[in-house]
Amino acid sequence: MSVEQIEASIRALSAPERARLVRWLDDHRHELVAEADEVSPEVRAELELRLREVEEHPEMLEPFEEKDLDRMFEEFAHARAQKASARKG
Repeated sequence: MSVEQIEASIRALSAPERARLVRWLDDHRHELVAEADEVSPEVRAELELRLREVEEHPEMLEPFEEKDLDRMFEEFAHARAQKASARKG
């Protein structure tokens, strides 16, 4: 079966069936895509620790809005530009 045929079959599903498929794919992505397992054991342990911390202390979370993302990208671009000009100078 081609990717196009699979895509057409997925689009033919009802909305609840597509949602169920997406959840299933998400739950099984590590089995389906080898690259998903390329996280080192140390990084995996750190991610699991942080997830547990957030689950145990949801008050630690801060709201995140699009304007925050824009600001972060601007800061990143500014820092990169400074590094680039420092290398040239």
